[in-house]
Amino acid sequence: MDYHSALDIVKDRGMQRYEENGIEVGLRACEKYTSVADDFSSLTGRSAWTMRFSRPGWDVRVETSTVLTWNADAFTVDATLDAYEDGPRVFSRTWNETVPRELA
Repeated sequence: MDYHSALDIVKDRGMQRYEENGIEVGLRACEKYTSVADDFSSLTGRSAWTMRFSRPGWDVRVETSTVLTWNADAFTVDATLDAYEDGPRVFSRTWNETVPRELA
C-alpha cells in the first residue's frame, strides 16, 4: 500500500513586547511528521524553530532544525543550532547521532 500521511504544525506568536523591561520576544515553529501506510520505518519528524529576543541596541536570534528518523535497529537524529547577534551568525553546532534501539 502506498498511502502517505502527513501532519503539519505551525506555531507563530509573532513578536511580543514586555513593557516592564522593554524586551521583545518572538517565536515561530514549523513541525512536520510523515509516514507511509503501515511501514513503520517510514516515520519521520522534522522541526524548525526560530526564537528572537531584542530591545534597543541588542538583537539575538536562535534557529534550530531537527530531523528524527528510525529503522529496525536505531533512531537517527540530525540537528543544527545557529545563533545570531545583531545580524551575523556568532555560533553554530551540528549533531548527527544514532541511538541503538533496545527492544525487549
